Amino acid sequence: MKKVVSLLVLALVALQFVWAGDVITQDPKQLPASARAFITKYFSQAEISHIKIDSELMKGKTYDVLLTDRTELEFDSKGNWTEIDCQKRAVPSELIPASVKQYVETNFPREIITKIERKGGIEVELSNDFSLKFNKKGKFISMDD
Repeated sequence: MKKVVSLLVLALVALQFVWAGDVITQDPKQLPASARAFITKYFSQAEISHIKIDSELMKGKTYDVLLTDRTELEFDSKGNWTEIDCQKRAVPSELIPASVKQYVETNFPREIITKIERKGGIEVELSNDFSLKFNKKGKFISMDD
């Protein structure tokens, strides 16, 4: 029985690798329209260096975009951003929920938010490399250094 289950799991993993494929391109037309509009609105000062399109069996496509200023953007299959990493520069303030922005300004007035992720809740990384976690409503949960 264990052999059958092991073979079944192995076959599923193999199928995912066969069906999953990564495409690397510089063509912004390969992005969903909402992702293109997002880049144009918030990151127009940089050009697209390359786009990595991940096709996963269960999740669909995801898009990893690297801009020429080294900003890294991740989008889901619908073109909604899931992660923004501006390296040592500030994430555009319009993209940060008000409660998160206020918490950082109150508790870390000399720091900027350099990275933000939306996966379940919200996680931000500050210029001092502290990582702050918030729930979906923007309420502070925890901090890692």
